[in-house]
Amino acid sequence: MIDQIELKNVKITGGYFYEKQQMNENVTIPAVYKRFYDTGRVDAFKLKWRNGEPNRPHIFWDSDVAKWIEGAAYSLIHKRDENLENLIDSIVADIETGQTPDGYFNSYYQTVEYANRFTVRDNHELYCAGHLMEGAVAYHKATGKRNFLDAMCRYADHIADVFTAPDRDKNFTTPGHEEIELALVKLYKETNEKKYLELSKFFVDTRGTINLGTQRQDHLPLREQTTAEGHSVRCLYLFAGAADIAREYGDEHLKKACEAVFENVVNKRMYVTGGIGANFAGESFSYDYDLPNELAYAETCASIAMVYFCQRMYLLTGEKKYMDVIELQIYNSVLSGISLYGDRFFYCNPLEVHPERRDNYSSDRRAQFAPEYERPDYFNCSCCPPNLVRFIASLGQYMYHVDSDKIYVNLYNSSEFNYNGVKITQETDYPRDGKINFKVSTNKPINILFRKPDWRKGYSFDNATLPFTSDDNGYINITIRHGGDYQFILDLEMPVVELYANPQIHYCAGRAAIKRGPIVYCAEGIDNGTNLKSVVICKDADYQCEQSEINGNEIVKITCAAEFMRETADELYSTTPFKTESGRLTLIPYTAWANRGKTEMNVWLLK
Repeated sequence: MIDQIELKNVKITGGYFYEKQQMNENVTIPAVYKRFYDTGRVDAFKLKWRNGEPNRPHIFWDSDVAKWIEGAAYSLIHKRDENLENLIDSIVADIETGQTPDGYFNSYYQTVEYANRFTVRDNHELYCAGHLMEGAVAYHKATGKRNFLDAMCRYADHIADVFTAPDRDKNFTTPGHEEIELALVKLYKETNEKKYLELSKFFVDTRGTINLGTQRQDHLPLREQTTAEGHSVRCLYLFAGAADIAREYGDEHLKKACEAVFENVVNKRMYVTGGIGANFAGESFSYDYDLPNELAYAETCASIAMVYFCQRMYLLTGEKKYMDVIELQIYNSVLSGISLYGDRFFYCNPLEVHPERRDNYSSDRRAQFAPEYERPDYFNCSCCPPNLVRFIASLGQYMYHVDSDKIYVNLYNSSEFNYNGVKITQETDYPRDGKINFKVSTNKPINILFRKPDWRKGYSFDNATLPFTSDDNGYINITIRHGGDYQFILDLEMPVVELYANPQIHYCAGRAAIKRGPIVYCAEGIDNGTNLKSVVICKDADYQCEQSEINGNEIVKITCAAEFMRETADELYSTTPFKTESGRLTLIPYTAWANRGKTEMNVWLLK
C-alpha cells in the first residue's frame, strides 16, 4: 500500500517550490496574520466580544485562523521560529481557556448565539471544528506540544456524543460545509484513536440519506454518486474524506464512487488550467462541458481541495493519473491565487479578463458576475489566503511516496528526501527546465520509480551503471540491487504544445491554449495591446522560448507569430473585415498574470 511521507522527511532546498516557500515564510504568513489580527479574527478566540462592539465574530472566522495555524505549523517543521510559535501558543491558550467543559469551542456561537449551537446546518460549525483539528495535528507534528491536540480530541468526543445520539435532529446529522470528514481521519492517525475514524465514517455513511439537495452533495448516498455536484469546495473536501474512508476500510463501493466523481471532474468539468467550479451561483460545478472562460469562478480553494482529493486517490489506488492532476493544479490554478509578491490574492481564477467589464459591474456583483482583474490584499470571506499559506508550506508532502521496497518520485524540485536508510537529492530548475539531476545514497536494495508526466513528449535517462525499465504504470523504474551512492539525470522534453478543447466546450471553439511542460500560458494586454480575443496565432507559429522575469521573478516567456487587429473605427459594424497586421505574440505563465497592473488577459486564443 502506498503511503504518504511526513514533511519532516522532505526538505525543499531550492528552485521553484523553495522560492514559493520563502515567499510564504517571509511575506504571506505574517501578512495574513496581520489581516486576521486587524479584522478581529485573532482576538475573537478570547471570547470577549459583546453586542455593539466592532469586529463581530463571523461563523467561518475560526476556520480562517485554523488554516493559518496549520500553515504556520508546517513552516515550523523545518525551521523553528520562536515568535511564530508564540503567536500560535497564544491562540491555543485562548482555545483552552474558552473551551466549555463538554469540549465545545466556537468563537461565533460562544459570543453571539450560544443557545443555537449545532442547530443550523449551514453555519460552518463542523467545518470550523475540522480545520481546528487539522491545525492541532500539524502543530503537534511540528512541536510535540499536546495541549492543542488534546483540546481538539475533547471537541471531537463532544461532536461524536451530539451527532451520533439516536434522538439527533436528522436534518443536521452531517455538515453543511464538509471538511471534518478528512480532519477526523488525520486526528485518528495522529492519536491512534479509532473512534475518530469511526466518526468520520459515520458522516460519510450518513451523507445523502435525507436528500437535502445537490448543493450540499446530499441528493444521494455517497456510494451512489457518480458526478461532481454543488458547491465545488465542499464536494471535493467531502470526497477527499470519502477516499480516506475507502482506503482505511477497504470499501470498494465507496472507492468506485470516488473514481467516478474524479473522472467526471477531470473529463467534463475542469478547466485547462485545472480550475474547478465554473458557476458563480453557489460557487458550484455546472453541467458537463459548461466551462465559460470570462465568467469562470474557479475558486482557489477548490483547486486546493482537488489536490487533497487527488492525493488521497493516489494513496487509495496507486494510479499515476492522480499525481498528473496534482501537478497541473499546483503550477496553474492553485498558485495563480497568490501574487508573485505573496501578499495579494485571487478568490476566483478566470481564463479571460476584460477590465472594463469588471469596472462596469463592480458596484453590484449580483447584477452580473465579473471576476477581479487585480488581486486584493484581503477578502471579507477570507478562506483562500490561509488555504494558500498551509498549501505552500506543505508542498513537500506531494513529492515522494513509499510502498515497502519502492519509493515514488512524483514531483520534481530541488529537494532532499531522507527515509528509512535512503537519501534522494534532486537538483533542478523545474518547471522552467526539464533537466533533473539525482543523487541516491542507500544502505539497502531499493526500487525508485520516477513519474513520467502525462504532458511529456519524450525523455532521456542518463545512467551508465544502472538498468532501468519503463513499466506499464507511467513510471521509470530503477532497481538498485546493492547499497551505495548513485547519480543519474532525467531530462524531460518540454516542447510548446497547442491544446484544443472538446467541441462541446463551445466557449473555446476555434481556439487553442498554449502549454509547455506542466505550465499553461496566457496573453496579457500589457505585452500585446488590446483586443486579445481577436488575435490569431499563425499556422506556422514559430514558438520561441526565452528566459525572462516579471518584477524579479524568473519565468520562461513564449513568443509566436500572430495576426493582430489594430484597426479601429467609429462605426459599430462594418461590411468589410477590419485590417490585421503581423507581429509576435508574447505569452507568460498563467500563474504570473495580473502582477503588472490593470490589463486584458486571455488563455484561449484564435488559431
